[in-house]
Amino acid sequence: MTATESQTAQSRSIVEQFYDAGLRGDIETMMGFLSDDVVIYEPAFLAYGGKYRGKQGLQAIYEKVLQVTDVMQLKVHYFVVDGDRALAIAGFPVNGTEDYTLFAEESRLVDGKIVEIRLYYYEPQSLLRVPATEAGV
Repeated sequence: MTATESQTAQSRSIVEQFYDAGLRGDIETMMGFLSDDVVIYEPAFLAYGGKYRGKQGLQAIYEKVLQVTDVMQLKVHYFVVDGDRALAIAGFPVNGTEDYTLFAEESRLVDGKIVEIRLYYYEPQSLLRVPATEAGV
């Protein structure tokens, strides 16, 4: 096994465990996979868009996303992992609608910890229809 293959396997394992913890609502376990200075980027066009820093940033964004989407019904369709990068293609229902929103979430890992998470949404119209007050903003 090459160094890249080994790093890819480690990254896949970490990201899969991170998502599994999220599906259980186990924030504490999720935090263990993050670096202390993790940065999470949500698209600026969303009511809760912006840059969130640190583990408290994950907590803040998780609470806001829960108000807009049914994260407990999140479905990971597949992962694409190469070296220190992991991409999850996933989706979840949008609260108060019949909509299901797909997204890609890119994670970058350093020394076995997630240091950056960046979200990309496909057809996010239903997320845009959620009033800012419902999004916790």
